[in-house]
Amino acid sequence: MLMGFKRLQSMISTEDELQEQKKYHAARFVWKRRRNRTPNKQVMWQAWFEKMFGENLDDYAKRKAKEKND
Repeated sequence: MLMGFKRLQSMISTEDELQEQKKYHAARFVWKRRRNRTPNKQVMWQAWFEKMFGENLDDYAKRKAKEKND
């Protein structure tokens, strides 16, 4: 059965929103720990965030702060 275009768009939109929420909450978790090492001691939390989400944590924080103030 083929999925309707609007339903597909809705699913993609929901997936994008979930991904953004995941990134936001990960940033909140990592922020206080950013200069500490992850439990496996291989990388710092800030580097983990960048590897996981493809965006520097400081840049993300600045962008979110700007969005909040606009």
